[in-house]
Amino acid sequence: MTVEAVAALTTFQGRIIEIASSLREPEWNAPSASPGWQVRDIISHLAVGARALIDPLPLPDDAVQPPDNRERQHDMHVALRRSWTSAEVLEEFRSFAAQRLDRIPAFQKEPLASNEIEIPGLGTYPMHAVANALAFDYYCHLYHDICGPDGPIDRDLAEPTHDELYPVVQWMMWGLPQMQGPELDNALFAPLTLDLTGPGASTWTITRPDPEGGLVVTETGGGDVVVTSAASDFVSWGTHRSCWYHSCTVDGDQAAATAFCATLDIV
Repeated sequence: MTVEAVAALTTFQGRIIEIASSLREPEWNAPSASPGWQVRDIISHLAVGARALIDPLPLPDDAVQPPDNRERQHDMHVALRRSWTSAEVLEEFRSFAAQRLDRIPAFQKEPLASNEIEIPGLGTYPMHAVANALAFDYYCHLYHDICGPDGPIDRDLAEPTHDELYPVVQWMMWGLPQMQGPELDNALFAPLTLDLTGPGASTWTITRPDPEGGLVVTETGGGDVVVTSAASDFVSWGTHRSCWYHSCTVDGDQAAATAFCATLDIV
């Protein structure tokens, strides 16, 4: 089970509420590091996700058909809230995030924990992994899109601990074989190890046992190519928020490392 992910989720949620509660109106409307979204849009997006489990707010009847692309679906729900006040946006997130958090611990216990659920566009996961997915979403938006150095908001933000960042890395590794399909499968030219350091430290090896099949990720070393990166940097470049090359060292075939790392894009 991933009980640590529930604790990380709880911590990140508290930090988001603390930061959002401190924002002045110009900060709410500042462009975030997520292209096309203001800071208020990030909080709206997080509220939409929290509300989805409790009481989803439907799109208007005259809204266009939601696109297949998951990111563009997010845009439609965020746009629905653009006329809301910042206080309304924050209250929606605060209320529904708290209600969802109350339900998440049950996903860590059987019989629910092992039940598999499909997350459209992202793959199929045991229910206990939902906490990891949410911790990942919170971490990326708070540490990379809202707050500096990449985001526009200047606040004292606690550095994530190992126990907070490791569940985020876990989610990325569980999603890696599923989220990009043949695009990423065909970018792996040799067994590749990601050696992550600092908080969230762990070692993962990606292989493709069947040349016609998908990727397999194991938490071990032994790859022909070893890419070393701080775990916090991996979250950034592994989601295409930054360039992998500036954060990594490579032991082995540079071309193989480039092909894989430049293609990887976890969401």
